[in-house]
Amino acid sequence: MRFSKKASLNLSVNAIVVFVLAFAMLGVGLYVTNLIRESVGGGVMEVVNLQDLKNPPSAEDPITISREVTLKKGKEIKLDIGYYNKNGQMAEGAQLGISECIDPMGSSVPFTGDLNNDLLLVVSPRSNVGASEGKGFKIRIVDNDNGLVTGTYVCTMFAYSQDITSGWGSFDDPYESKQFFLNVVS
Repeated sequence: MRFSKKASLNLSVNAIVVFVLAFAMLGVGLYVTNLIRESVGGGVMEVVNLQDLKNPPSAEDPITISREVTLKKGKEIKLDIGYYNKNGQMAEGAQLGISECIDPMGSSVPFTGDLNNDLLLVVSPRSNVGASEGKGFKIRIVDNDNGLVTGTYVCTMFAYSQDITSGWGSFDDPYESKQFFLNVVS
């Protein structure tokens, strides 16, 4: 039996083409998988390491939210915020929220935690934060489509526990609070 050199060269070219196509398909598959993972992971809330925060919380700056936050109307923004418990007891079930904003016209916009009526929805994980301890939180601030107008709001971010109805840590007497500017753009 005789082997043709032409046939063996043809086999090599076909093998190379198959390998190139396989790696291209693998690349496309990994890219699509990454896109799906990122879009599904958008709703995941978690507590993060303090070392991962640009500005870790401290006793002097217990809630580390940027001085100005920009939110597109009808959209959401994801933030990494630190909370430091400078009190002498554990902050149980601590989570972050917005207690009130002053709209661009100067009127107070209170937040009640009612998803149907509040202008903004804050999605935050809950965590126990020990005395003189800090935690990082991944949160989302979502425009709830309830009349948010473009302009600059002065808002109060606060750490509280939804399980506590009165006293320290409740909605009315939070663990800690800090004001920031919320710029709503179209």
